[in-house]
Amino acid sequence: MPEELDAAADELYAGAREDFTARRKELSRQAKDAGNARLAARIDKLAKPTTSAWVANQLARDPSSDVDQVVSLGEALREAHANLAGAELRALTQQRTRLVNTLLKQAGRVTQLTESVTRELEDIFTTAITNPEVAKVLLAGRLTSAKDLEVGSWPATGAEPEAGLADALAASVAARPRKGRQRTDREKADLERQQAALRKELEDARAAVKEAEADRKEEERILEAAQQAADEATERVRKVYEELDAAESAEKDARRRVGSASRSVKDAERRAGQAWRSVQEVERKLAELGE
Repeated sequence: MPEELDAAADELYAGAREDFTARRKELSRQAKDAGNARLAARIDKLAKPTTSAWVANQLARDPSSDVDQVVSLGEALREAHANLAGAELRALTQQRTRLVNTLLKQAGRVTQLTESVTRELEDIFTTAITNPEVAKVLLAGRLTSAKDLEVGSWPATGAEPEAGLADALAASVAARPRKGRQRTDREKADLERQQAALRKELEDARAAVKEAEADRKEEERILEAAQQAADEATERVRKVYEELDAAESAEKDARRRVGSASRSVKDAERRAGQAWRSVQEVERKLAELGE
C-alpha cells in the first residue's frame, strides 16, 4: 500500500490545484472499489495544497527551475558558517538573496502571484536553503502549506499501513537517504544560530521594505504637492501673459489713436493758419479801401 499511496500523492500534488479535490475523491473511490478501504482513507487525508505550496510543488517538478540549488547553496552556507569564513559567508548570503529572487520570478511564470503568496514562497525558499530537511520536503514536491516547513507534516509515504498518517509521513522523511554523517551538538547549535540570524535578517529586511514604502509614499505626497503648486504657478503665468497681451494690444490701439489725433491736430492747425492769413488779407484790403 505505501507504493500505491505514494503514486496517488505524486499524481495529486503534480496536478492542477483546481482539480485536486475531484481527483482525490476519484482515487479514493477507485481504492474502495478495489476493496482497499484503508488506502482510500489515507488518500482522503491528503490535504489540498495552498496556492503558494502548489506553486512550489510545480517548481520542484520543473527541471528548468533552480529549486535544486537550495541544497548545494544551503550546504555551502552551513560550511562557511561552521568555518567562520566571513567573506565567503557574505558572498553566499548575497547568492541566497539572488536565488530566492530567481525562484520568485520563476514562480511568477507558473501563475500570477499575490503579495501574500509571494511572502509565503519567500519563506519557503529561504527556510529550505537554511534547513536541509525542509529542502527535502520542498524537492519532494508535496508541500501542502507553509506549515510544512516543519519536517514530518508533508504528504509522503513509507511507513507501515498500521501507523497513523502523521507517523507514516514522519517515518518516510526519516527513511530517506541522508548525505554525510549526523550533525554534532555543536553543529546543531551553529545551525540554530544561523537560522536565528537569518530570521533576524529577514525581519530587518522586511522592516526596511516597510520603511522604504513609507518614505516612498511621503515622497509621492511631496511630489504631488509640488506638482500642484507648479500647475497653479503655470496657471498664474498664463493669466499674466493673457493680461500682458491684452495690455500690449490696448497700448497699440491707443498709440494708433494718438497718431490719428496728432495728424488731425496738425491738419486743424494748418487750416487755422490758412484761415488766419485769409483774415489778415481781407483786413489789409479793407484798410486800403478806407484810404
